[in-house]
Amino acid sequence: MNIVTALGIDRTDDGLVRVTAQLINPEAAPSAEGSGSGGNVIPFVIREETGTMIEDAMEKFKADVPHRIYIAHNTVVVFGSDYAKHGIDRALDYFERNRYFRRNQIFLVTPGQARDVLSAPSAPEPLNALGLRDLVEQIGEMYPVVNSEQLDVMKEYLSPSQAPVLSLVDSPPTGNLLVKGVALFRGVKMVDMLTVDETKGLAWLMMGTRQVVIPLPCDVKGGDVGSAVRLLGSQTQVIPRFDSDGVSFLVKVQARAEIDRLCPNERLSEKTYQQLEQKTAKYMEQHMQAVMTKLQADDVDACQFGTRLFIEDPRTWRQISAQWPVYFARAQVKYNVRVQITRTALSSNTPESSASRSGLVPPAGRGVITP
Repeated sequence: MNIVTALGIDRTDDGLVRVTAQLINPEAAPSAEGSGSGGNVIPFVIREETGTMIEDAMEKFKADVPHRIYIAHNTVVVFGSDYAKHGIDRALDYFERNRYFRRNQIFLVTPGQARDVLSAPSAPEPLNALGLRDLVEQIGEMYPVVNSEQLDVMKEYLSPSQAPVLSLVDSPPTGNLLVKGVALFRGVKMVDMLTVDETKGLAWLMMGTRQVVIPLPCDVKGGDVGSAVRLLGSQTQVIPRFDSDGVSFLVKVQARAEIDRLCPNERLSEKTYQQLEQKTAKYMEQHMQAVMTKLQADDVDACQFGTRLFIEDPRTWRQISAQWPVYFARAQVKYNVRVQITRTALSSNTPESSASRSGLVPPAGRGVITP
């Protein structure tokens, strides 16, 4: 059998569908004794077929590729941007109807061609498909919105908001695969993209995050790298409100954090904790505001506010659902962000604050009694 590990879906210049299949290379597979062929053998093989639809292209593999195509182990599906902009509805229909596909494969979008991403090296992971999945899952540990498994994408597509979010990957000239953020869809058509930094704001608008590092500038100007606060975890609550002007939303975010780094000569104190908590909350609010402005300009409810509104008041939602894009674009959003710094792994002071030309004992530290 030819075991398929990844599929790429592109749109050709003449409007056809090109399917790229990434197959396990038998020559690179280890033998029963545990030894492979070695050398510079690429562990996967790329084959392509073109047709009027995905089903047509997949059928052509039977006449062109020796041995049966086995797709039950497929782990990644990559859509080229041109195909995604014209709509992925036929692809979703195919992957949902085909009983051989499992529903935990990850759906990805690339700004270029899907076949280029599937052909790129992914060292140290020898298999390109597994490297892609590992990259997405690593970012997904911080921002769950990035984990665009088939079940999650279909759930978002069928939800009242009808705005699925797919991970965005690319293979730049350097050849190294990387996650560039997420692709935003209005229904089945891609309309915009968010960078990894912007994805933070979307994640805080939608759901919880964990282990997110937030850089904060120092109060004193001088080009220092600044402080760093790590969000151990955050939880989001969205409260919809109806009034005569339409609908508004209150986004409440509760977060726990720890200090990773302090500005030079800054000492840990109650005031320092309060200042860092305020700065972190402001940073999160600014990111959410920027992303919300972009979503409203694109008429894309990727933050799933419509779905939350439906859950809160199904009767009212059904009355305004047909005009939801208009309501969403005009919706007022307020933010209430609370950050609590619960711990720090740092010393009581930065090394710079204890420096002394005269060799005096540091003002605080182990074995020193402070007033």
